Amino acid sequence: MNTRVRPIAVIVKAVCLFIVINLVYGLMEPPIAEISAYNVFVPGLERTPFGNKDDPYTVVIDNADAMFASHEISAEKQPDEIRVALIGDSSIWGESLSLENTLSGKWNQLGSQCGGKKIKVYNLGYPHPSIIKDLIFFDEVKSRQPDVIIWFVTLNTLMNQYRLHPFLAGNHERVLKIVEKYNISFGPRKALSEQKTGFYEKTLVGQRSLLARLIKLQTLSLIWSATGVDIHAEPAITKMLAPDVDKDTTYRAIEPGSDLRESLLLDAIDAGFDIAGETPILLVNEPIFIANGLHSDVRYNDFYPRWAYDQYRDLLLKQTQKFPFNYLDMWNTIPLENFIDTPLHLNAEGERLLAERINPTLLSMVCP
Repeated sequence: MNTRVRPIAVIVKAVCLFIVINLVYGLMEPPIAEISAYNVFVPGLERTPFGNKDDPYTVVIDNADAMFASHEISAEKQPDEIRVALIGDSSIWGESLSLENTLSGKWNQLGSQCGGKKIKVYNLGYPHPSIIKDLIFFDEVKSRQPDVIIWFVTLNTLMNQYRLHPFLAGNHERVLKIVEKYNISFGPRKALSEQKTGFYEKTLVGQRSLLARLIKLQTLSLIWSATGVDIHAEPAITKMLAPDVDKDTTYRAIEPGSDLRESLLLDAIDAGFDIAGETPILLVNEPIFIANGLHSDVRYNDFYPRWAYDQYRDLLLKQTQKFPFNYLDMWNTIPLENFIDTPLHLNAEGERLLAERINPTLLSMVCP
């Protein structure tokens, strides 16, 4: 019997097998992103996975299916649960805050109930202010049986974009479908339509980056289940923002007196309510830091000159009057000492105050 190993033959067979596996994978297009150990073998994450790509304890996931499959909101809804989903940007996600100090964490600590059911608040924030991103989240969350969606927006959320964020690029087919269905004048719309997904992109090789991050996400589930820490520990930011601001009157190179309607994706608000269907929505204009020092008569903060933000609030109010739904303008409700690192991020005390001030409206919606 000839047992001599022929390296060339082994290599050729391995290459052929690899090619066949790639072809089969590309043809089958298995929903690999929806396969998750979370909510099956370990608890779901309490906020969407996000972090530094070079940090061994975090993983950047831009695939919406994978993000939601790992999140606790994908677990089976309990009979005694009123499910509330918070959708928004990094201020909702809780950048620089531990889980218990995020808005959802502080809200759940209130222990609110209605008719013998406990109100469970879910953190579906993501560190990217984009109303188009929010629409993808609406599309995902509607199958998770939320009783109420609380949608947090700010001026940066509604501003049109002309560069494609990695999350939007990673979900470009879904983004294009939504912006075309609702005829939203999204800046990178043409770039989205030109971004075709060919057969190569569907193979193992074409998806190697996504697959590597999905494997890392599942591996991190062991750390999450053992420690309850979903991100690498970072020192909390406690430094207050300076009361002085710059005297520049422009907003994203837009001069004072300009009409912001052409730059705001107001129609996307209508799309969000349509996607949510019969699920009640509470639209909230996020609190902002309001400077009281030098040049505060020109700008509210480093993000927003007064003329632009005031015009945005007027336009948002007019847009919400088209629908019989709840709208809260919380822009000036949190003291300036509760803001950290950016004009939108709150410390733990600020998150507690915000939860307490919105909670009565939530209770009126779920406990009529």
